[in-house]
Amino acid sequence: MISLSSLTFATRSDRGAPAAPLGSIAVAAFSRDRTLFDSGAAFGRNTASVPLTGTGSPGKIVEARALSVDDGGATSSVWNQIATIDAAGNWTGTISAPRSASWYRPEVRLKTIPSVSATGTARFGVGHVIAIWGQSEPDRILSTFQDLTTPPVLADNEAVQIIVGAAPGATRGSYFIQNGSPYSTGVAAMADTLIRSRPGEKFAVIFQTVPGTDPRALVNDSDMSRMWANDKALHDFATADGQKVGMAAMSWFAAPGNLGTNYGAALFPLFSGRMLDGTPVTFPATITYAAGQSYQADHWFGELYDYAQTRWLPYGPHRFEPDADLEDATHYVGGAVQANFVNKQAARMSWRSMATSPLATMFLPRGIDPLTYVNGNDDGAGGWYDPGHPTGANVDGRQGFGRLTAAAILKSAGLVTWPRPDFDNSLWEPSGAWVEVWSSAGPVTTTRIARGESTLGTAFTHWTAVMGFQINGQPARNAQIVAGRVRIYPNTGSFVSADVLTYGEGAATGALQFPEDMFAETWKNLPIVNLGVPGLTGIPVSAMPSPAALVNTIAPASQVFTTILSPSTYFVQPVAAADLNGSQMTVMLETDSITTPGSGVAGQLFYASNARVNYQILTSRNLRVTLRDSANAALINAVQYGVIPSGPVKIILSYDLVAKWFRAWVNGSQVANVTLATNTGLVDTGARKLSFLGTDAGVSIAPGTWKRLAVWKAASADGSEPSTNLLKLIAAPASVANADAWRKGANAT
Repeated sequence: MISLSSLTFATRSDRGAPAAPLGSIAVAAFSRDRTLFDSGAAFGRNTASVPLTGTGSPGKIVEARALSVDDGGATSSVWNQIATIDAAGNWTGTISAPRSASWYRPEVRLKTIPSVSATGTARFGVGHVIAIWGQSEPDRILSTFQDLTTPPVLADNEAVQIIVGAAPGATRGSYFIQNGSPYSTGVAAMADTLIRSRPGEKFAVIFQTVPGTDPRALVNDSDMSRMWANDKALHDFATADGQKVGMAAMSWFAAPGNLGTNYGAALFPLFSGRMLDGTPVTFPATITYAAGQSYQADHWFGELYDYAQTRWLPYGPHRFEPDADLEDATHYVGGAVQANFVNKQAARMSWRSMATSPLATMFLPRGIDPLTYVNGNDDGAGGWYDPGHPTGANVDGRQGFGRLTAAAILKSAGLVTWPRPDFDNSLWEPSGAWVEVWSSAGPVTTTRIARGESTLGTAFTHWTAVMGFQINGQPARNAQIVAGRVRIYPNTGSFVSADVLTYGEGAATGALQFPEDMFAETWKNLPIVNLGVPGLTGIPVSAMPSPAALVNTIAPASQVFTTILSPSTYFVQPVAAADLNGSQMTVMLETDSITTPGSGVAGQLFYASNARVNYQILTSRNLRVTLRDSANAALINAVQYGVIPSGPVKIILSYDLVAKWFRAWVNGSQVANVTLATNTGLVDTGARKLSFLGTDAGVSIAPGTWKRLAVWKAASADGSEPSTNLLKLIAAPASVANADAWRKGANAT
C-alpha cells in the first residue's frame, strides 16, 4: 500500500530557469468617493464615458468594466479591452457605464492573465451632472440664513449631491443632501422634486452662482465683481475626474435685465462664439451690439463646455416685485414708466427669441417661468424687506423656488413628460361679454383655489381671482376660473374687435401694490396647472403667450367715431409721463377718412410735448414727420413722406433709435424707410404728454372719422401692429371714445 501522505510533488524547470512572473495591475482612485458622471440625457443617451488611469506590467493589455455594487452586479458592464500598458508602466482608458440606481467601482484585469485584477477604492455613479448659473436668486436656494422651515423627508439619501464654491474666497466642496444634513431647506426641496420625479437616478448640481453679479462681469477679467477664474476653479473641481457637465441651466435676469430688447444679441456670443447674425467672435473680444453698445469679453462658455457633451437649459425669468405702487404692469401710479419692468419683459422675449435661433444649437427647449413663490419678508412694522429674494421663513419661499427651479431643469432637459403650461387657446364671446383663455396642458386653476383658501377681497381693483391679465394695457379687474379656463370680463361695457388682451407683461407677477400685494400673497392668484409635479401645487402658466393664441375674433363692427374742427375733439395723456424714455415707439391711426386741413394748416395726427414726435397731415395730404432725440437734435425735420388717401386708411409710423431707423406705412405700402443719424437713444428723458388729433394744448386739430388710435412702446420693423407694450388704445364706438380718460374738448359723434 502506498501512503499518499508520504508523497511529495515538485515543479520542474528547464535548465533551472525561474518561473515567469504573473504580472501586476492597479487602477487609480477617483478624487472623491461617489463621484458622478453624466449619462448624456440631454442628447437622448443613457450611458457615461468614465476615464480610468493606472499602472501595471508594461506591454500587457488592460480590460476593464464597471462593477455595480448595490444590485448584486445586475447593471455591471461587460469586460472590454481599453488600453495597453506603456513602457513606463502606465495606462489610460475609458469604460462605458449605464445610468443606474447603483454605485459602481471600476474593475480592471490583465487580458492574458485574468486572475491578475484590481478594483477601485472609490465608487462612481452615472446620472445627471447639471450646472446652474446666475446670481443671488438661485444662490438663495443654498442659503441657511433665516432658514426657518422644515426640510422635506428625502426618499434617497444618496441621489443628490451639490457642488459649491463659486464666490470669491468660498470653500469648494461636494455635499450629499440627506435627511439630517440637508445643507439647506431650499436645496432639500429641490432634491426632493428631482428624486421623486426621477426615482432611482442620481444628480450632481453645480451652483455657479454669485450674488449681485452680471454675466458681462463674469467674462471680463478687468471687472473684479465676478472673476472667471473663480467659476472655472469650481468647474474644474466638479469635473476633476473627467466628468462632463451634461446640462447648464440659466435664468439670469436681475443684473443683465437692463439689456432689455438687446439681451439676446448681447449675450449670445458668450454661448455660441458667434453674433446672432452668425459672425464668428474670437476671444478676447469687444462684443458690440445694438447702436454702438459694447462690453469686453475675455472668455466664453465654450471654454468650459464641449457642446458635443453639454446643452443649455433656458428658463425664466423668475419673479420681480414692484418697488412702489403701479397703475399697470409697466407704469407707476402717475404715469411714469417702470423702466425695470419694461426691460424685464423685453429681456424675457429677447431670451426666448435668442434660444430658438437656428444658430442656438446648444440650447434645449425652454423650461418654465418660476413665478409662484414668495419673495421677501414681513418686517413687523408694516413694511416688506428683501423683496428681491425668496424667503427662508415660508415653505413657499426658498423651498418653492428650489422646486420650481428643479421643475424648469427637468422640463427643459426632457426628463419629464408633462407639458409646459402655456395659454395656447382662447375664445372671444361674439357679443363681447367675455373672453376665455386656457392651456392644452390641463385645467387652469390658482394656488389659492387649489388650496381652498379665502379670496382676496376688493381692496384694490386688480385683486381678482386670476391676476396678470391686461386689457388694452390696463389690469383686468374681473378674471375668474370657469371649468378649467380663465374667463376675463371687460373692465367696462363689452369687448369690441379692437380690444387687445395680454398676460404676463412687465414683471409677469400681476403685483401692483407695494407692499400690500406682498402681504396679501397675490402670487397665489397667478394661473397654474396641476401636473403632479412632486412638492408643487401646480406649474405656473408661462408669461407672454403668443399673440396668435389670444387674437381677438370678435367681428369688426362698422363703428366709427367722428370728430370735427369746431367744437373740436382730441385726445391727450392726462398726466405728463416718461413714456418717451425708451428707444422705440409705434403709432397707428385707422380711419374711414381724415379731413383735409385748410390752406396753410397742418392737422396733428400724433404729438409729443415740445414737438419731440410730430406726425401731421398737410393741405396736400402729405404726411409730414418731425423726430428729435433727447438732446433736441432733429433726426427728421419736417420731412414729407407719401400721400394719405381721402378714403379709408391705416397709417403705421414707427421708430427705433437704437437700431437707427424710422419707417412708415400707408395702407400697407411703405412710404418711409429712413436711416437715422447717431443719437442719444432716447426721444426724451423727462415727462411729456402724448396726444392724438391735436397737440397737447389743443391746437392743430385733425378732424375725421376714426376706428382706432393706438401707440405702443415697441418698434414695428414690417408695418404690423406690435404684440406687446401697448401704451394706449382709443377705439370706436363714440360712446367708448368719449368715455376715454384721454378725451379733451367736445364729444365725438
